[in-house]
Amino acid sequence: MTILIIIGVLVIVTIIHFAHDSHEQSQKVAKEGGMRKKYSTLVDYFLSSDSRARIMNETSSAIMVGVKGASGTTYFDIMQTFGSVTIQYKVNNIIMGNHKLEWTFPEYDNQEKMIEKINHDITTYITNVLSNFK
Repeated sequence: MTILIIIGVLVIVTIIHFAHDSHEQSQKVAKEGGMRKKYSTLVDYFLSSDSRARIMNETSSAIMVGVKGASGTTYFDIMQTFGSVTIQYKVNNIIMGNHKLEWTFPEYDNQEKMIEKINHDITTYITNVLSNFK
């Protein structure tokens, strides 16, 4: 019984600590102008990649940019994590199927370099996927 109480207290302390850290992270991003401003180079690039691209969702620690159409969706999630930024590329397409790639970069890394890496990896991935259709 004592073990269960100790475990319960540890779980509660961990949850409170995580909530506090998440709140501090959100406040930090807000002070830097929010996700749209902090990661403006990435957001602008993803928006310019397709005339139909839109900001689909934005929170204090994440922003989703993408395209939704009759054949499916393609979007990028930019998520602020503790000291890092994680970017997910997700495609859900009737013809090509579902695909997901993910990158994690240091929070203040050069966003142009992030874009270069992302473009390279997506090009390589799509080339490999298409070669399987032959």
